[in-house]
Amino acid sequence: MEKKWTKLNILIIPIAIFAFIAYVSVTGNASSEQYDTLSPEGRLEQALSEIEGVGKVKVYFHYDETPSNAEDKLSNYFRSSNNTTVSGLLIVSEGAKDPKVQMQLLETVSKVMQMPAHRIMIVPMESKGDEK
Repeated sequence: MEKKWTKLNILIIPIAIFAFIAYVSVTGNASSEQYDTLSPEGRLEQALSEIEGVGKVKVYFHYDETPSNAEDKLSNYFRSSNNTTVSGLLIVSEGAKDPKVQMQLLETVSKVMQMPAHRIMIVPMESKGDEK
């Protein structure tokens, strides 16, 4: 009877390992595909919200557009954001009430976006529970 049990183990173990690898690869691809479909703001929000103490985050990009006449304004309206330059950022965060978290956000975003700190504004998010 022991030989049947070992033969059964030989069959079950590889099947279980294969099922586990298949599960991990399917769930891993779903999250990376979901990440790829996010806007640049959404990707930055997701990354920043994973930093300890930051909490919920909203990110707003300011694009540098200086059209000289009405035709340029119209062409800029139809231009995709891929052709524009981010000239400033507004970050609204639950954890921004803490000066240490604010400084960490400022340093992180400045390095990641390769943007000078004076073009990044970080403000605390309004807490709905604080209203009276």
